[in-house]
Amino acid sequence: MQRVLLVQPNFKIGVGSLQGYWLPYSVGCLWSYAQQFDFVNDNFELADIVFRRENIDNLLERIEKIDLCFLSCYMWNWEYNKTLAQEIKIKHPSCKVIMGGPQITDKPNNKFFDRFNFVDTVCLTEGEETFVKILQSIVNDEPIEKIYKGERLQHLEIPSPYLSGIFDNIIADNPEFVFNATLETNRGCPFACTFCDWGSLTYAKIRKFPLDKVFDELEWMARNGMDYVTIADANFGVFYERDMAITDRLVELQTKYGFPKVVDATWYKNSSEKILKIVKKFASSGFNRGLTLSVQSMDDKVLTEIKRRNMEISSLKDIFEQCNKQGILSYTELILGLPQETYDTWADGLCSVIEAGQHGAIESWLTQLLENAELNSVEQRQEHGLQTVIATGYVSGHEEEDNISENAELVVGTKYMPFEKLIDSWLYSWMINNFHCFGWTQIYTRYAHTKGTSYRSMYDKLLEAIKLDKDIVGTLYQQAKLNITYYLTHGKTLNFDGHTQLWDAQKSFHINREKIVTFVDNIFDKIITEDKELLQELKTYQRNFTTDPYRTYPYKTNYKYDFKQFFKTKNNLIKKPITYTIDIQEKGLSTEEYISRLYYRRRQGWGKTIIKEEINEQIQSI
Repeated sequence: MQRVLLVQPNFKIGVGSLQGYWLPYSVGCLWSYAQQFDFVNDNFELADIVFRRENIDNLLERIEKIDLCFLSCYMWNWEYNKTLAQEIKIKHPSCKVIMGGPQITDKPNNKFFDRFNFVDTVCLTEGEETFVKILQSIVNDEPIEKIYKGERLQHLEIPSPYLSGIFDNIIADNPEFVFNATLETNRGCPFACTFCDWGSLTYAKIRKFPLDKVFDELEWMARNGMDYVTIADANFGVFYERDMAITDRLVELQTKYGFPKVVDATWYKNSSEKILKIVKKFASSGFNRGLTLSVQSMDDKVLTEIKRRNMEISSLKDIFEQCNKQGILSYTELILGLPQETYDTWADGLCSVIEAGQHGAIESWLTQLLENAELNSVEQRQEHGLQTVIATGYVSGHEEEDNISENAELVVGTKYMPFEKLIDSWLYSWMINNFHCFGWTQIYTRYAHTKGTSYRSMYDKLLEAIKLDKDIVGTLYQQAKLNITYYLTHGKTLNFDGHTQLWDAQKSFHINREKIVTFVDNIFDKIITEDKELLQELKTYQRNFTTDPYRTYPYKTNYKYDFKQFFKTKNNLIKKPITYTIDIQEKGLSTEEYISRLYYRRRQGWGKTIIKEEINEQIQSI
């Protein structure tokens, strides 16, 4: 019997008690598919499945004999897999090392086998049939090919790795671990975005797994206590009736078993009111934070260049409006450094997202050149003048037991946005996130916008003031600029959109609350021209809108204007005596605990107060 090692190491993900390892779904699919064939069961046995990152020396010491090693390669395990494969070849020279997954490419200029001479074979596209072909060649004593480009499975009636019992030993042998699971309800992506390897690798008609199989897998996941389930579809929600049925089953299983606790999904690119019904059910069951709108850019030239079709701005407004009405949280993703994007289109795009109604989280990511993405080609690099840096440690989250850093190639300049302008663009995003999304200027800007002042003009003025400030705000801005410039020049750990920049800024904002509030007040005194009474009330409402970790909640405050209703309905501001009860999400937290939630729960509105109204007497419209 020939011994087969399957490798798909993942890192822990999640917070607190939900931090767990992903079961190795892709290699599990290979083995469950192969077990259908008698010749496989007669000639091969499973030596082990590597499902987590662990010390490679310890791993090789545990596995004494290996004849075949199949490695499923993703950006988050690529460096680890290369190191492991090389060490396997040294210790077991006769072992066939075979790689597949999104990191593997057959581009002519790639010179894959020259770079990685310890690899015998690579597999492209879907792996199930190719895996069996390789095993068949070995049994027949035929030479295996250097490159296999598998045909897509036309019918996805294939055995499940969960239902086949492949993961049972992993769970039984590691009772101390929390495990997460991956669910495929379909395969394929009809889009061809140039920055993405999903469409490049799978661009094809979407094929569905049998619904009864999906339901059976969900039952297994819930019964076996999978805390976290990620739906691996490229566009969940595209088949509304079917995907709603899957959602309903998830809710039923959570009620029955208490699992899963979290369900993550990549939503259909062209979100609609129908999809919001699925999202709302996710949210009401506590599965997910809400709707992700990955618009990537708001500029038509950029979208055309990257072969991306977004919703019209009117549709985007409708989605945000429906989210607000239904209490659905949402956040928006943009990608910095795409072809045709300039400083002005980027700043306009951020403000357009706000104008459309997104006042929560707006995530800004640097363009990453994925191995099989069209953008990562010699032609595209040259055409767009892509300047890149290899960012070490960019893929965070794995345990440091292996001491192997996973990297990413990031775009830090283009012919449309040179390095210096990219830094300025990122800082514009830094400002929007810190001041608008976290709430410090949100009331002022939303009010002024109803009076005809554009978000772009207001935030340009704010940026000018920040640059001139000699106190805390100016210091934070300059420090962020120094950090991002250093990171993108040297390719150091790029966790800047997380803790390093946003969290640290918000910590300083709350510690220096009065200085921040005064700074903002002074700027908007020059922008908002209202009578003193209204302006003072607006200032008070803005102050109450952001949380204060040093204040006792709840408390009540009296107003002469119903600001809450005004911002909710966008109707006329009503003058009437009203009392607001101001509260926060959690009480009894230390300052450090309180502030630590600012970044991790920003998509849940953390950092903003809960405002409830008590109507008093007469109503007067102004």
